[in-house]
Amino acid sequence: MKKENKEMSHNLDIASQIKHEAEITRQHARYKIPAKIEIDGKEYDVDNWSISGCAIINLPEEYIHKFTQGKMKFKFDNFETAVDKLKLEFLKNDKFDDHTIMRCRFTELKPDQRAILQHIIDSFLEGSVVTQDDILHVVQHQITYPDKKTKEISHKKAWSILLLIYFVIFILILFLGYVFYNRTFIVKAVVGYVDTNVSMVRSPAPSFIQFLEKIKSGDEINASKPFAVAKMLNGGIRTLRATVNGKVLNVYIHNNEFRNTGEPILSIIPNNAKIYIVAHILSKQAEKLKIGDIATVTLPNGKEFRAKIVNIKYPAPLSSEKSKGVTNTYANSINYVKVILIPIKFKLTPKQLYESVNVKVDTFRQ
Repeated sequence: MKKENKEMSHNLDIASQIKHEAEITRQHARYKIPAKIEIDGKEYDVDNWSISGCAIINLPEEYIHKFTQGKMKFKFDNFETAVDKLKLEFLKNDKFDDHTIMRCRFTELKPDQRAILQHIIDSFLEGSVVTQDDILHVVQHQITYPDKKTKEISHKKAWSILLLIYFVIFILILFLGYVFYNRTFIVKAVVGYVDTNVSMVRSPAPSFIQFLEKIKSGDEINASKPFAVAKMLNGGIRTLRATVNGKVLNVYIHNNEFRNTGEPILSIIPNNAKIYIVAHILSKQAEKLKIGDIATVTLPNGKEFRAKIVNIKYPAPLSSEKSKGVTNTYANSINYVKVILIPIKFKLTPKQLYESVNVKVDTFRQ
Protein backbone atom coordinates (compact mmCIF):
# COMPACT_ATOMS: atom_id res chain seq x y z
CA MET A 1 0.00 0.00 0.00
CA LYS A 2 2.83 2.37 0.88
CA LYS A 3 4.53 1.52 -2.42
CA GLU A 4 1.37 2.35 -4.37
CA ASN A 5 0.98 5.66 -2.52
CA LYS A 6 4.61 6.52 -3.25
CA GLU A 7 4.19 5.83 -6.98
CA MET A 8 0.96 7.84 -7.04
CA SER A 9 2.71 10.75 -5.30
CA HIS A 10 5.55 10.61 -7.84
CA ASN A 11 3.10 10.66 -10.79
CA LEU A 12 1.19 13.61 -9.31
CA ASP A 13 4.47 15.47 -8.79
CA ILE A 14 5.32 15.06 -12.48
CA ALA A 15 1.80 15.92 -13.61
CA SER A 16 1.85 19.12 -11.57
CA GLN A 17 4.83 20.33 -13.61
CA ILE A 18 3.16 19.77 -16.96
CA LYS A 19 1.20 22.70 -18.35
CA HIS A 20 -1.27 21.49 -21.02
CA GLU A 21 -2.17 23.77 -23.89
CA ALA A 22 -5.76 25.01 -23.92
CA GLU A 23 -5.70 26.98 -27.16
CA ILE A 24 -6.32 25.26 -30.47
CA THR A 25 -3.18 26.80 -31.93
CA ARG A 26 -0.93 24.95 -29.46
CA GLN A 27 -0.10 21.40 -30.41
CA HIS A 28 2.09 20.14 -27.55
CA ALA A 29 2.00 20.00 -23.76
CA ARG A 30 4.38 22.44 -22.12
CA TYR A 31 6.66 21.42 -19.29
CA LYS A 32 8.11 23.18 -16.25
CA ILE A 33 11.54 21.73 -16.98
CA PRO A 34 14.19 24.28 -15.97
CA ALA A 35 16.01 25.91 -18.86
CA LYS A 36 17.50 29.22 -19.84
CA ILE A 37 17.57 30.90 -23.21
CA GLU A 38 20.20 33.23 -24.64
CA ILE A 39 18.98 35.94 -27.03
CA ASP A 40 21.24 38.63 -28.51
CA GLY A 41 23.96 37.85 -25.94
CA LYS A 42 21.65 38.06 -22.89
CA GLU A 43 20.34 35.13 -20.85
CA TYR A 44 16.74 34.79 -19.64
CA ASP A 45 14.86 32.22 -17.54
CA VAL A 46 12.30 30.00 -19.29
CA ASP A 47 8.97 29.60 -17.46
CA ASN A 48 7.83 26.59 -19.49
CA TRP A 49 8.53 25.04 -22.90
CA SER A 50 7.58 22.31 -25.36
CA ILE A 51 8.59 21.04 -28.77
CA SER A 52 6.61 23.87 -30.38
CA GLY A 53 7.73 26.85 -28.31
CA CYS A 54 8.52 28.41 -24.95
CA ALA A 55 7.57 31.16 -22.49
CA ILE A 56 10.39 33.55 -21.54
CA ILE A 57 10.46 35.52 -18.29
CA ASN A 58 11.09 39.29 -18.45
CA LEU A 59 12.12 39.44 -22.12
CA PRO A 60 11.95 43.11 -23.27
CA GLU A 61 8.67 44.03 -24.94
CA GLU A 62 10.54 45.31 -28.01
CA TYR A 63 10.80 41.72 -29.30
CA ILE A 64 7.03 41.32 -29.73
CA HIS A 65 6.04 40.24 -33.26
CA LYS A 66 9.68 39.90 -34.30
CA PHE A 67 11.87 37.00 -35.44
CA THR A 68 15.33 36.13 -34.11
CA GLN A 69 17.55 33.24 -33.04
CA GLY A 70 18.20 31.92 -29.56
CA LYS A 71 20.09 29.22 -27.66
CA MET A 72 18.32 27.09 -25.02
CA LYS A 73 20.62 25.88 -22.23
CA PHE A 74 20.19 22.87 -19.95
CA LYS A 75 22.47 22.12 -16.97
CA PHE A 76 23.24 18.57 -15.83
CA ASP A 77 25.42 17.18 -13.05
CA ASN A 78 28.78 17.36 -14.79
CA PHE A 79 28.10 19.15 -18.04
CA GLU A 80 25.91 21.69 -19.80
CA THR A 81 24.21 21.17 -23.15
CA ALA A 82 22.47 23.62 -25.45
CA VAL A 83 20.22 23.69 -28.47
CA ASP A 84 21.70 26.43 -30.64
CA LYS A 85 20.31 28.52 -33.50
CA LEU A 86 16.66 28.06 -32.54
CA LYS A 87 14.55 30.26 -34.80
CA LEU A 88 12.02 32.13 -32.66
CA GLU A 89 8.83 34.04 -33.44
CA PHE A 90 7.52 36.19 -30.55
CA LEU A 91 3.71 36.14 -30.39
CA LYS A 92 2.52 38.02 -27.29
CA ASN A 93 3.69 39.42 -23.97
CA ASP A 94 1.65 38.69 -20.79
CA LYS A 95 2.16 41.12 -17.92
CA PHE A 96 1.94 40.16 -14.26
CA ASP A 97 2.50 42.15 -11.03
CA ASP A 98 6.23 41.48 -10.74
CA HIS A 99 7.23 39.98 -14.10
CA THR A 100 6.26 39.46 -17.74
CA ILE A 101 5.99 36.28 -19.84
CA MET A 102 6.81 36.47 -23.56
CA ARG A 103 5.15 33.71 -25.57
CA CYS A 104 7.13 32.51 -28.59
CA ARG A 105 7.17 29.57 -30.93
CA PHE A 106 9.96 27.67 -32.64
CA THR A 107 9.97 28.05 -36.44
CA GLU A 108 11.79 25.74 -38.86
CA LEU A 109 12.85 23.36 -36.09
CA LYS A 110 15.56 21.06 -37.45
CA PRO A 111 15.46 17.28 -36.86
CA ASP A 112 18.52 17.31 -34.58
CA GLN A 113 17.10 20.18 -32.50
CA ARG A 114 13.76 18.39 -32.17
CA ALA A 115 15.53 15.15 -31.17
CA ILE A 116 17.47 16.83 -28.32
CA LEU A 117 14.38 18.57 -26.94
CA GLN A 118 12.29 15.39 -27.15
CA HIS A 119 15.01 13.36 -25.44
CA ILE A 120 15.10 15.78 -22.50
CA ILE A 121 11.29 15.65 -22.18
CA ASP A 122 11.20 11.84 -22.38
CA SER A 123 13.94 11.50 -19.76
CA PHE A 124 12.09 13.90 -17.46
CA LEU A 125 8.78 12.04 -17.78
CA GLU A 126 10.46 8.69 -17.16
CA GLY A 127 11.89 10.01 -13.91
CA SER A 128 15.46 9.83 -15.18
CA VAL A 129 15.83 13.55 -14.49
CA VAL A 130 14.33 15.68 -11.71
CA THR A 131 13.97 19.41 -11.06
CA GLN A 132 15.95 21.11 -8.28
CA ASP A 133 17.26 24.69 -8.08
CA ASP A 134 17.00 25.29 -11.83
CA ILE A 135 19.31 22.35 -12.56
CA LEU A 136 18.40 19.08 -14.23
CA HIS A 137 20.06 16.22 -12.30
CA VAL A 138 20.74 12.95 -14.03
CA VAL A 139 19.95 10.02 -11.75
CA GLN A 140 22.96 7.71 -11.54
CA HIS A 141 21.81 4.12 -11.99
CA GLN A 142 23.77 1.34 -10.30
CA ILE A 143 25.37 -1.31 -12.47
CA THR A 144 23.40 -4.57 -12.26
CA TYR A 145 23.56 -7.85 -14.06
CA PRO A 146 21.37 -7.81 -17.15
CA ASP A 147 18.07 -9.61 -16.79
CA LYS A 148 16.22 -11.53 -19.45
CA LYS A 149 14.51 -8.41 -20.78
CA THR A 150 17.88 -6.64 -21.14
CA LYS A 151 19.23 -9.62 -23.07
CA GLU A 152 16.23 -9.47 -25.42
CA ILE A 153 16.84 -5.77 -26.01
CA SER A 154 20.54 -6.46 -26.70
CA HIS A 155 19.55 -9.20 -29.14
CA LYS A 156 17.20 -6.83 -30.95
CA LYS A 157 19.93 -4.18 -31.02
CA ALA A 158 22.36 -6.69 -32.55
CA TRP A 159 19.83 -7.55 -35.25
CA SER A 160 19.28 -3.84 -35.92
CA ILE A 161 23.02 -3.30 -36.35
CA LEU A 162 23.25 -6.35 -38.64
CA LEU A 163 20.36 -5.07 -40.78
CA LEU A 164 22.04 -1.68 -40.95
CA ILE A 165 25.27 -3.32 -42.16
CA TYR A 166 23.33 -5.26 -44.82
CA PHE A 167 21.61 -2.05 -45.88
CA VAL A 168 24.94 -0.20 -46.20
CA ILE A 169 26.37 -3.09 -48.25
CA PHE A 170 23.28 -3.04 -50.49
CA ILE A 171 23.64 0.72 -51.05
CA LEU A 172 27.36 0.28 -51.79
CA ILE A 173 26.58 -2.42 -54.36
CA LEU A 174 24.00 -0.15 -56.00
CA PHE A 175 26.52 2.70 -56.08
CA LEU A 176 29.25 0.52 -57.62
CA GLY A 177 26.74 -0.78 -60.16
CA TYR A 178 25.73 2.77 -61.01
CA VAL A 179 29.38 3.80 -61.49
CA PHE A 180 30.08 0.72 -63.62
CA TYR A 181 27.00 1.31 -65.76
CA ASN A 182 27.86 4.97 -66.36
CA ARG A 183 31.47 4.25 -67.26
CA THR A 184 30.58 1.32 -69.53
CA PHE A 185 27.42 2.41 -71.34
CA ILE A 186 26.88 6.15 -70.86
CA VAL A 187 28.57 8.56 -73.29
CA LYS A 188 28.46 12.26 -72.42
CA ALA A 189 29.54 15.18 -74.57
CA VAL A 190 32.32 17.39 -73.28
CA VAL A 191 30.75 20.32 -75.13
CA GLY A 192 27.38 20.58 -76.82
CA TYR A 193 25.62 23.47 -78.53
CA VAL A 194 22.83 24.36 -80.98
CA ASP A 195 24.02 25.15 -84.51
CA THR A 196 22.88 25.51 -88.13
CA ASN A 197 24.25 26.36 -91.56
CA VAL A 198 24.64 30.14 -91.83
CA SER A 199 25.41 32.22 -94.92
CA MET A 200 27.50 35.37 -94.39
CA VAL A 201 27.43 38.56 -96.46
CA ARG A 202 30.77 40.38 -96.19
CA SER A 203 32.15 43.69 -97.33
CA PRO A 204 33.68 43.35 -100.86
CA ALA A 205 36.22 46.15 -100.28
CA PRO A 206 36.96 49.03 -97.89
CA SER A 207 33.66 50.90 -98.16
CA PHE A 208 30.74 52.54 -96.44
CA ILE A 209 27.66 50.26 -96.37
CA GLN A 210 24.32 51.94 -97.02
CA PHE A 211 21.13 49.89 -96.58
CA LEU A 212 18.40 50.40 -99.17
CA GLU A 213 15.78 49.64 -96.50
CA LYS A 214 15.78 48.96 -92.78
CA ILE A 215 16.81 45.37 -91.98
CA LYS A 216 16.61 43.63 -88.62
CA SER A 217 17.01 40.14 -87.21
CA GLY A 218 14.20 37.80 -88.28
CA ASP A 219 13.39 39.63 -91.56
CA GLU A 220 12.97 37.63 -94.74
CA ILE A 221 15.64 38.33 -97.39
CA ASN A 222 15.62 37.50 -101.11
CA ALA A 223 18.81 36.71 -102.99
CA SER A 224 17.52 38.34 -106.18
CA LYS A 225 16.88 41.70 -104.55
CA PRO A 226 19.70 44.08 -103.52
CA PHE A 227 19.53 45.07 -99.86
CA ALA A 228 22.44 47.55 -99.68
CA VAL A 229 25.16 49.33 -101.65
CA ALA A 230 28.85 49.53 -100.83
CA LYS A 231 30.32 53.00 -101.47
CA MET A 232 33.98 52.19 -101.93
CA LEU A 233 36.78 54.53 -101.00
CA ASN A 234 38.02 54.61 -104.62
CA GLY A 235 34.73 56.09 -105.71
CA GLY A 236 33.03 52.98 -107.03
CA ILE A 237 29.63 51.63 -105.94
CA ARG A 238 28.65 48.00 -105.72
CA THR A 239 25.23 46.56 -104.93
CA LEU A 240 25.02 43.87 -102.26
CA ARG A 241 22.75 40.82 -102.42
CA ALA A 242 22.27 37.81 -100.19
CA THR A 243 23.66 34.57 -101.54
CA VAL A 244 20.57 32.59 -100.39
CA ASN A 245 16.92 33.12 -99.64
CA GLY A 246 16.24 32.98 -95.93
CA LYS A 247 15.89 34.87 -92.66
CA VAL A 248 18.30 37.44 -91.27
CA LEU A 249 20.05 36.05 -88.18
CA ASN A 250 22.22 39.03 -87.24
CA VAL A 251 22.95 42.53 -88.55
CA TYR A 252 26.51 43.47 -87.70
CA ILE A 253 26.64 47.13 -88.75
CA HIS A 254 24.68 50.37 -88.64
CA ASN A 255 23.61 52.24 -91.75
CA ASN A 256 26.49 54.09 -93.53
CA GLU A 257 29.06 52.42 -91.30
CA PHE A 258 32.54 51.67 -92.67
CA ARG A 259 33.64 48.07 -93.19
CA ASN A 260 36.96 46.72 -94.43
CA THR A 261 37.36 43.89 -96.89
CA GLY A 262 35.85 40.64 -95.64
CA GLU A 263 34.22 42.08 -92.52
CA PRO A 264 30.67 40.74 -91.86
CA ILE A 265 27.54 42.69 -92.74
CA LEU A 266 24.72 40.13 -92.39
CA SER A 267 24.32 36.51 -91.37
CA ILE A 268 21.43 34.58 -92.96
CA ILE A 269 19.77 31.28 -92.16
CA PRO A 270 18.80 29.63 -95.48
CA ASN A 271 15.17 28.60 -95.83
CA ASN A 272 16.12 24.94 -96.20
CA ALA A 273 18.58 24.97 -93.28
CA LYS A 274 18.00 22.62 -90.35
CA ILE A 275 18.86 23.55 -86.78
CA TYR A 276 20.83 20.73 -85.20
CA ILE A 277 22.97 19.82 -82.20
CA VAL A 278 26.77 19.63 -82.29
CA ALA A 279 28.43 17.52 -79.60
CA HIS A 280 32.18 17.18 -79.01
CA ILE A 281 32.90 13.77 -77.51
CA LEU A 282 36.18 12.24 -76.38
CA SER A 283 37.59 9.93 -79.04
CA LYS A 284 37.64 6.87 -76.73
CA GLN A 285 34.00 7.44 -75.78
CA ALA A 286 32.94 8.04 -79.38
CA GLU A 287 34.03 4.51 -80.32
CA LYS A 288 30.86 3.27 -78.59
CA LEU A 289 28.59 5.37 -80.85
CA LYS A 290 27.10 4.71 -84.25
CA ILE A 291 24.85 6.60 -86.65
CA GLY A 292 21.22 6.15 -85.64
CA ASP A 293 21.83 6.10 -81.88
CA ILE A 294 19.39 8.15 -79.81
CA ALA A 295 20.64 10.75 -77.33
CA THR A 296 18.99 12.76 -74.58
CA VAL A 297 19.58 16.50 -74.95
CA THR A 298 19.01 18.92 -72.06
CA LEU A 299 18.54 22.64 -72.72
CA PRO A 300 19.72 25.37 -70.28
CA ASN A 301 16.14 25.75 -69.02
CA GLY A 302 16.10 22.06 -68.01
CA LYS A 303 13.82 20.86 -70.81
CA GLU A 304 14.80 17.50 -72.33
CA PHE A 305 14.21 16.03 -75.77
CA ARG A 306 15.54 13.16 -77.86
CA ALA A 307 17.85 13.57 -80.83
CA LYS A 308 19.22 11.15 -83.42
CA ILE A 309 22.88 10.89 -84.41
CA VAL A 310 23.10 11.56 -88.18
CA ASN A 311 26.83 12.14 -88.61
CA ILE A 312 30.04 11.33 -86.76
CA LYS A 313 33.01 13.38 -87.93
CA TYR A 314 36.25 11.73 -86.89
CA PRO A 315 39.40 13.86 -86.75
CA ALA A 316 41.76 14.02 -89.70
CA PRO A 317 45.20 12.39 -89.39
CA LEU A 318 47.64 14.38 -87.29
CA SER A 319 50.03 14.84 -90.23
CA SER A 320 47.22 16.42 -92.26
CA GLU A 321 46.28 18.81 -89.46
CA LYS A 322 49.89 19.88 -88.95
CA SER A 323 50.22 20.75 -92.62
CA LYS A 324 47.39 23.30 -92.20
CA GLY A 325 49.30 25.17 -89.53
CA VAL A 326 46.46 24.77 -87.03
CA THR A 327 47.33 25.83 -83.49
CA ASN A 328 46.83 23.37 -80.65
CA THR A 329 46.55 20.52 -83.13
CA TYR A 330 46.58 17.74 -80.55
CA ALA A 331 43.64 19.13 -78.58
CA ASN A 332 41.52 20.01 -81.64
CA SER A 333 42.17 16.98 -83.82
CA ILE A 334 43.01 13.99 -81.72
CA ASN A 335 41.01 14.18 -78.48
CA TYR A 336 37.51 14.95 -79.77
CA VAL A 337 35.00 13.64 -82.29
CA LYS A 338 32.28 15.93 -83.64
CA VAL A 339 28.83 14.31 -83.52
CA ILE A 340 25.83 15.86 -85.33
CA LEU A 341 22.33 15.19 -83.97
CA ILE A 342 18.88 16.06 -85.34
CA PRO A 343 16.00 16.57 -82.84
CA ILE A 344 13.17 14.01 -82.84
CA LYS A 345 9.67 15.51 -82.53
CA PHE A 346 11.13 18.72 -81.16
CA LYS A 347 11.69 22.00 -82.98
CA LEU A 348 14.62 24.23 -82.16
CA THR A 349 14.28 27.95 -82.96
CA PRO A 350 16.86 30.49 -84.19
CA LYS A 351 16.74 32.14 -80.76
CA GLN A 352 18.34 28.98 -79.32
CA LEU A 353 21.30 29.02 -81.70
CA TYR A 354 24.69 28.63 -80.00
CA GLU A 355 23.11 27.81 -76.61
CA SER A 356 25.09 25.26 -74.61
CA VAL A 357 23.32 21.92 -74.11
CA ASN A 358 24.06 18.64 -72.34
CA VAL A 359 24.14 15.54 -74.54
CA LYS A 360 24.00 11.99 -73.14
CA VAL A 361 23.78 8.68 -75.00
CA ASP A 362 22.85 5.41 -73.26
CA THR A 363 24.46 2.82 -75.55
CA PHE A 364 22.96 -0.08 -73.55
CA ARG A 365 19.40 0.86 -74.54
CA GLN A 366 20.11 1.32 -78.25
